Amino acid sequence: MTTVERCPVQQFTMLAGPQPVDPFEVYSEVGCVPPFWTDNPNDVDGFWVVTRYADVRAVLQDADSFSSLEAFIPRVALPNPMLPTESDPPDTRKYRSILLPAMTPAKIDPLEPRMHAVCAEIIDSFVDRGSCDVIADFAREYPIRIFVEFFGLPPERSEEFREHAHTFLHSPPQRPTEWAAIRAIVEEQLRAKREDPQNDLLSAIANGRIDDELIDLDTAMNVAATVFLGGLDTLPSNIGWSLGYLAQHDEMRRRLVDDPALVPQAVEEFLRFYSVANPVRRAKKDVELGGSTLRAGDRLFLIMGRADRDDDEFTAATQVSFDRDVNNHLAFGAGSHRCLGSHLARHELGVALTEWHARIPDYRIPNSAKVSFQGGVLAMGSLPLAWDVPATA
Repeated sequence: MTTVERCPVQQFTMLAGPQPVDPFEVYSEVGCVPPFWTDNPNDVDGFWVVTRYADVRAVLQDADSFSSLEAFIPRVALPNPMLPTESDPPDTRKYRSILLPAMTPAKIDPLEPRMHAVCAEIIDSFVDRGSCDVIADFAREYPIRIFVEFFGLPPERSEEFREHAHTFLHSPPQRPTEWAAIRAIVEEQLRAKREDPQNDLLSAIANGRIDDELIDLDTAMNVAATVFLGGLDTLPSNIGWSLGYLAQHDEMRRRLVDDPALVPQAVEEFLRFYSVANPVRRAKKDVELGGSTLRAGDRLFLIMGRADRDDDEFTAATQVSFDRDVNNHLAFGAGSHRCLGSHLARHELGVALTEWHARIPDYRIPNSAKVSFQGGVLAMGSLPLAWDVPATA
C-alpha cells in the first residue's frame, strides 16, 4: 500500500496475457470517470487510471508535467531504454529526427502497390477453402511481410521476429528477456547496414546523426528495437478487430463492399473504436488532473480504448459510424510521442479492408468458433471466419 493517501481509490486490474472476454468490454465497464488510484496486487506501488478523453489528451500533450521515463506498469526494469518511447523532450525530438524522413507520405505512398499485391496473394491462398483463422492466416501474415521489407529484416525469419514482438507486448514478465533478444537481432542488422547501407529503415537508423554526429551503436539498437516492436504487432490487432466487427454487422460490411470510397472513413473509425495501445506516464511533479491530485513519481495508465469512446468527445461514441465529419481519435497518441508510423498503419489497414472485401464480401463467425483475446496491446488471439465458396462446374 502507499504511504501517501490518494483518492479516489477504485479496484482495477490491468489486462495482460490471454483473456476470456473482449478486453474493450472490460475496460468500457470502468467508465469515463475522473482519474482514480488503484493498488494493484500485481504492482508494488499502485498507479492512476485515466479514462476520459480530455484527461488522456492533457497528459499526452503535457511533457512538462508527465514523463515517459520509468513509467512501466507493472514495473519492469529494462537494461536499455526503448527509444524514443522512453525519452522526454528535447531528447525525444532528436531520436525521432532519425526516423521521420523515412515515415513521410512521400516515402510511404509508393509502398501501396506492394501492399495490395501482398494482401491479395495471402487472401487468394485460402479464399477457396471457405474458412480461415483471420488472425493466424491473414492479420499476422500481411503486415509482417510489408514491415520486414520496409524495415530491412531477413524475410525468412519473419515468424521468429513476430513471436518476439508478440511476447514482449502481451507478457510483461518476459519483457527483459525478449528485449535482449530483439536488441541482438537488430544489432546484427545494424552492423551490416552501417557497412553496406540499403534503401530501408534500418539503414537510416544505422547511419543516422544526432547533433551532427553519427549515432552510436547502442542508441541505434534501442531505437531500432523499439520500431521493431511497433511494426510487428499493433497492426494485426487493428485488422482483427475491424474484420471481427464487420463479420457481426452485415449492414456496415455491405456499405464497404458497395462503396469502397468509404474505406478511409472506416479506417479512422476502427482506429477510434478499437484503440489498442495503453500508454503510461509518470508525474514529474505534484499536479492536478481532472479533479484528482497526483504526486511526483506517481505513474499513470491511460486507457485509450475508453477515452476514444467518451461521449463528451464523440457523438454516439459507443457505436461505429462511417459518417463522422470529425474524428479526433487518440489511437496514435498526441503530443511529442505521437506515432510516427501512423501514415503506414492507415495505408496498411485501408488496403487490408479493400482487398479482403473485393475477394470475400460476405463472411461470418461460425457458431462453433472459439474467439480468443489478449491483454497488453489489446488484440484478438484467434478469430475464425467462414464464407460460402461457389460450386465449381
